Order: sequence, then C-alpha cells, then structure tokens
Amino acid sequence: ERGQVSTKLGSPRGAPWAPGAPAAVAAASSCADSRGPMARGVRGFLRYLCNTAFYTAVRRPPTAQEIQEPCVPWDVLSSPARVALRHPTLDALWLVRRCLDSTEMARIRSLFEQLHHSGRFPWYTYEPGREMIPIHAAPGLDDDVKRRVLQGIEVFGEPGSLGSDPVGGWPRLSDLLGDSSVGSAELLALQRLPQELFEDFAPQPCIFLQAQALERGAEVTPHRDAVPYGGDMIATLVVEGSNQVRVGSVRFPVEPGDLYGIARSARYDVEHEVRGASADRFSITMRYGLDFRDELPTLLGSATEAKLHTSELFL
Repeated sequence: ERGQVSTKLGSPRGAPWAPGAPAAVAAASSCADSRGPMARGVRGFLRYLCNTAFYTAVRRPPTAQEIQEPCVPWDVLSSPARVALRHPTLDALWLVRRCLDSTEMARIRSLFEQLHHSGRFPWYTYEPGREMIPIHAAPGLDDDVKRRVLQGIEVFGEPGSLGSDPVGGWPRLSDLLGDSSVGSAELLALQRLPQELFEDFAPQPCIFLQAQALERGAEVTPHRDAVPYGGDMIATLVVEGSNQVRVGSVRFPVEPGDLYGIARSARYDVEHEVRGASADRFSITMRYGLDFRDELPTLLGSATEAKLHTSELFL
C-alpha cells in the first residue's frame, strides 16, 4: 500500500527509539525521567526531531492527481459541538466537534494504559513513534467471522504474539464491561457514537476498535486501509493532541473530543493521513461494516495505474 512503512518495526514499549537511533539521543531519553521537567522537555523535543526526520525521509512524492488538485482547507473550528458536519463535495466525509468531555476521554485513556501495565495487552510499536492496542467491539463478531476478516493482520504484533491472534489474543470489550473496568462504559458509548451521528454507520456492526498513541513528530502516512481488515467504514475520535488530517484533497484540523468518519469514496477512492505535530496524539479508531469491497481500486495518477516500476521513476 502506498505510503506505508514496513510492519516489522515492532519494539517493546519503553524503547526510546527504533534501532539505529543516535546514541546521544537514546542516552538523553533514558535519563530524562530522573532529571526533572527540563530533561523531560528535552526528551520530548528529541523525539519530535527524530520522528520528524524519519517520516520526512519515508514520505513518498505526490501523485499527479495531488499536484493538480492541491489541498483545500475545510473550516470546521467554529462549528457547534455534537453536530454532524458532512463535507459538501467529498462523498461520505463527516466531522463532529467536541463529542466527549475531558473526564470521559481520560477514563478511556486509562483503560488502555491498564491493559498495557497489567500485561493483558502491551502497546505494540508498529512504526517509529506509533503504538497500537486493538480491542474487540461489544457485542463482538463470532469467532469464525473474526478468523475470516482479521486473521493475518500484522499491525498489532509480530507472528506468534497476542496481537497476531485476533481470536484468542485480543482483549474483548464485553469482558472489560463484565469486570467493570474503568473506562469500559465510556468506550462502549464511544463505539455507538458514529452509529448515532453518521447515517451510513447506523446499521453496520462494529468490527473492532484500536487505540493509537502517536508521538510528537510522528505521522500516519498517506494510505487507504486494507481490506478486509479495515472494514467498510472508519471513524476516529481524538482523545489528546491537535493535528491536521487530510482526506483526498480536503484538509482539516482536529482537536481533543473531535470525531471524524469516512465511507464510500472518502474511504476507498482517496488516501488519508494524519500530519505530524509538536504534541503527542492519542486516538481511538473504530471500524464498521462487513460489506467491504473485494479490493481497493487503483488510484488515479499512481505508478501502478501507469504500469511503472518504482525504479523507473528515478531513471
């Protein structure tokens, strides 16, 4: 998939950098917690520089279509809370501002931190500065459907790990609700929110949810979510951090409490990305619908459409 980096970059949470990071940077990071707020600030700045350098290096050149159709800002910051906005030209792109309050979001965040610290499901570093935890929806899919739709997904763990076993390894929201885990009720309410606010989502089952911690400077590079893993429709709530999001030629800002969703053309026919920022971001992405397409359509202006090999672009 264009814009994606290798899925084999996993490292334990707490490892400050990907292999090959400068020794001075790693050393500064490892001692930051013992030297007070100033050192932690230095550590954050070094992480920002390292992530920015990495994602700048791997960013692909724009396609011909992107050059001809530059990004157009979508002015959403003055929109009222909990009102679903639908983009006027891009099919099936929605945004709702300030869906949850800070207490609800803090409880959701604490749920995933508890999953990590308890060892029930540790954070998995999918790409530098980008960590993931999956969780099955409530109610969940039956095991046969989970195997058909999710078996083989690589973004949550190396082969043989909990993350590579969606049936037996992933946490289940229904179990957390049964245990009255802090944040589980809020996560269930969040799972239902896109179905309440975006008309296309209403009849669709939630396949699974994923928490994503994105360090300052790191990006979610341009991509279209793979099928079948990505579901037919996708919604994301921003819990912490402010970023610019691009969907096709539409660019818009998101802040804590904002929820955005994509389906149809916005999901299948254009790429989307989350730009790097100077602050960490934490978000919850939810995937809905089993009526996904058999394959992703070819993007206009791509090397694939032109039947070019990557090496030919540099001749």
